[in-house]
Amino acid sequence: MMLHTHLAFAFLIAIIALKFLSPQNQLLFTFILLIGAAFPDIDHPKSRLGQMAWPFSVFFEHRGFFHSFLGIALFTGLLFLISGSMLYSVAFLLGYASHIFADSLTVQGIMPLHPIIKSKIRGMMHTGAFYEYALFFVLLAFDIFLLFVI
Repeated sequence: MMLHTHLAFAFLIAIIALKFLSPQNQLLFTFILLIGAAFPDIDHPKSRLGQMAWPFSVFFEHRGFFHSFLGIALFTGLLFLISGSMLYSVAFLLGYASHIFADSLTVQGIMPLHPIIKSKIRGMMHTGAFYEYALFFVLLAFDIFLLFVI
């Protein structure tokens, strides 16, 4: 999936999470969730984050460790240790998990148990194809709708 699709999906998750978790700083919560949604692509040399943190995109396989359950646990745990905030760690976790879920719908798939088991979970959507753009606009419509309803 492309960054804008990940962010639209993560924003939908953020709107719902804000309703149930009621953080004091909703803007910071949403920002951290969106950072979590972009973070796994730090291993892709053409992603915005991968270009800024190029050693990760050079030394790690795309959709490998950073797209695994171990990656989610490690980086969410590190954020909790650094911040001490369970709420903001949950925001990061939700964003990160939304990214992994969305990428599991693509034909490239993900390796959720990487590096232990390298089998993939794959979907049928091609990254950057018509269906992804259609999904993006549907997610965007839901985002806008929920902003006014919730």
